[in-house]
Amino acid sequence: MCTEYCILHMCWALLPRIPNPPSPSPANQHHTTDQPPSSINPQDHQPPSTLHLGVLLFPGFQSLDVFGPLDCLNILSWDPTTNPTLTLSLISTTLSPVPTRPPHLPTAISQSILPTHTLTTAPPLDVLLIPGGWGTRAPLPEYIEYIRTVYPALKYLLTVCTGARLAARAGVLDGKRATTNKLDWEGVVRQAPNVTWVREARWVVDGKVWSSAGVSAGIDLCLDWVEHIWGVEVAGKVERIVEFRRWREGGRDPFVVG
Repeated sequence: MCTEYCILHMCWALLPRIPNPPSPSPANQHHTTDQPPSSINPQDHQPPSTLHLGVLLFPGFQSLDVFGPLDCLNILSWDPTTNPTLTLSLISTTLSPVPTRPPHLPTAISQSILPTHTLTTAPPLDVLLIPGGWGTRAPLPEYIEYIRTVYPALKYLLTVCTGARLAARAGVLDGKRATTNKLDWEGVVRQAPNVTWVREARWVVDGKVWSSAGVSAGIDLCLDWVEHIWGVEVAGKVERIVEFRRWREGGRDPFVVG
């Protein structure tokens, strides 16, 4: 009798028969990156044998900043070729549920996530995802120090929306190019004058730092990152399963205003 796990693998195996969404012409498809194109070609390297991912959770995080990329990674883990390599830690100051509702902003609707680790018990990470949200406006000194401490050992730092605010306050974006949520642009940029902010970008890649614009842009960033690690076919399968037409022009954000 086949288990649910077997069924998932069967579904994944059938996906090559479903055409991936069309790619834009080479003239229109580009990352916003300081690296030459060959350095971000997934065919130039083998996917890592193991990859430990961590997500920072704080009161008032933006739900889609977390759940969008996480759902892409959930689906990615169906693939038997990647499943053994992926592990995930949800990290906060305590193991208590972390709400999307900021403490200073009462709202009738909120969701909470149970962390798996605290800032002091989290294992070594290869990848850290920092979401945005109203909560990034709080001091959050423990989170800032954690980012500053773990950054040197990371292979990738991914920031979504105003998650770039926390990374910038930790100093790890100094001298780098990055982007963030356009609706809170001035508030973030004002706190980080040593960062080269790219307003027109949907997402930016500078070395091991990947930063995206607001909220749903995190899904575009995550799919581009999946393509960077595992290749076009795997990223296309994930995109097809979530029925999401990804924006492929990292250097041009259709939501830029003003």
